[in-house]
Amino acid sequence: MLKTIILLTQTGQQQLPLAALLREHNPNLSFCSALSARDLLAIAPDILRDARLVSFANDIAIPEKFLLQLGCGAYKFYVAPVQYPGLPTAPDDSDDPRCFSAIAQSMTIWPDTRRVVGLETLTVPEEASPIERERQTFTRLAHLFWRMAGMIANEATELPGIIDSSESKPSFAQMN
Repeated sequence: MLKTIILLTQTGQQQLPLAALLREHNPNLSFCSALSARDLLAIAPDILRDARLVSFANDIAIPEKFLLQLGCGAYKFYVAPVQYPGLPTAPDDSDDPRCFSAIAQSMTIWPDTRRVVGLETLTVPEEASPIERERQTFTRLAHLFWRMAGMIANEATELPGIIDSSESKPSFAQMN
C-alpha cells in the first residue's frame, strides 16, 4: 500500500509545490525529500516498503539496491531533445533540434522493462533564447507532472505504459 512518496528533485525549492500537488490527490501521503543519492540511502528500509520514488528533473543515478527495496515503484520525469522517445534515431540525423519531449518513465534495474508512462512534446521557436528554451521545456515537464499527479499519488501498482520497450513507436493519441 502506497504510504510515502520520496521526492528526488534538482533543487529544494521544487519539493514543496510538488508535494502539495500530490497531497491534493491523496492527503494521507507522507513525503521524504532528497536531492542526492546519499539522501536516498539515508531513508530507513521500513519506509521503502510502502514508498514510491518520484525523480523530477534530477539526473542522478539511483542505486540498484535502493530500487529493489521500493514497494511501489519509481518514476523519473525529465526532458530530452527527442521527438519520439524509444525509437532509434534516424540514420540521416533529420530530427528537428527544436523538438523536445517531457517524459515520465518507470525506473527499474532492468533496462528492457522500463516504459514511458507519460509524454508531452514541444517544438521551441527558432528565435527562442537558451533561457526561454529552458523555461518552455521546464514548463512542459511541470505540466506533465501536474497531469499525472493523481495516478502518482494513488496508484499502488505500476502505472500503465504508453511506450513499452517492445513497442516500435507511440500512437498519435499518445503524442501531444
